[in-house]
Amino acid sequence: MPHDSRSRSRIVLWANRLNRLPRSTRIIVVAVITMELVALAWLVVSRITGVNALDADPQVTTQIVIVCVLGLVFYGVGWWAMVGFDLDPDRPWYAGTPAVWFAAAGAAGLIVIVMLALFGLALGYVL
Repeated sequence: MPHDSRSRSRIVLWANRLNRLPRSTRIIVVAVITMELVALAWLVVSRITGVNALDADPQVTTQIVIVCVLGLVFYGVGWWAMVGFDLDPDRPWYAGTPAVWFAAAGAAGLIVIVMLALFGLALGYVL
């Protein structure tokens, strides 16, 4: 059980850090994380369908629709986790475990994007 309490205290620590951010900053963070997750989703969807996004292919429209729906889902989840819906004025929003996990997903997505860019530069990948 010591491991569980240690990880729980880290989540609480990061949640407290998110709580100190102004609402406008959290909105910007959600938008940035959503954009990077959408970029990764576009890459995954284009690899699954086997169609380059720059090709004049009707399947590109399907990719765009899938990625737009995923983007709306990511943004909705991010807003719920990091900004909150102020439905009850007696209970203000407070960052919890979902906000920390969403921020962690954003950090992991950023690391993946940087790694993909570096591998692409190293291997001479061009569109």
